[in-house]
Amino acid sequence: MAIERAHVGYATAAVAVAAIPLSFVGPEALRLAVVGLFLLAGPGTALVLLIRFGPDSSSSTVAAGAIPLATALAVAVSLTLSTLVATAMIYARLWAPPAGVCLLALVTLGLLAVDYRRTRPAPAEAR
Repeated sequence: MAIERAHVGYATAAVAVAAIPLSFVGPEALRLAVVGLFLLAGPGTALVLLIRFGPDSSSSTVAAGAIPLATALAVAVSLTLSTLVATAMIYARLWAPPAGVCLLALVTLGLLAVDYRRTRPAPAEAR
């Protein structure tokens, strides 16, 4: 079974965009689900998509054997970045969790944009 990289990227971008307003307001259960999922896997997934795991770098699919490693790395990187942002806010005495979520969402969307620009097909030459 192969997973399309684009679908993973679109899902990650959707969760990142949804986490921004929900970090400020919204029903508690929905906030917990979306922001929690984003902090658990969002930035790491964007980084994993950018560094491209798998046997063939030109393929648009991820090999099934690379999925466990990519998932573990995505979660580890996401939790590390979340911890670093929280620690920086504590040391700066600027504790604002919604701002931290927004910062991580912008980083995630930036990594996804770089990956998208790198993987999109070149435009056809105008004649």
